[in-house]
Amino acid sequence: MRNEVVAITTVYAHTVQVGDVVNLDGTESRVTNMFAMDGGRKRLHLANGQAVTLDASTPLIAKRATAAEINR
Repeated sequence: MRNEVVAITTVYAHTVQVGDVVNLDGTESRVTNMFAMDGGRKRLHLANGQAVTLDASTPLIAKRATAAEINR
């Protein structure tokens, strides 16, 4: 059986992933696409229509779903 576990983690430009749900000013939105930029920055495209540039050293709180194996 496979289930998902949601982990709350801190992400930076080099660790953020498509599918992460990031918190920006108290509003959560899923990362739908992203592009690398110069200086280690990333341009994040969010499900709510926003596009945000994340600096390399700026932390964001994110929820990330991962598959979990349950052996019984």
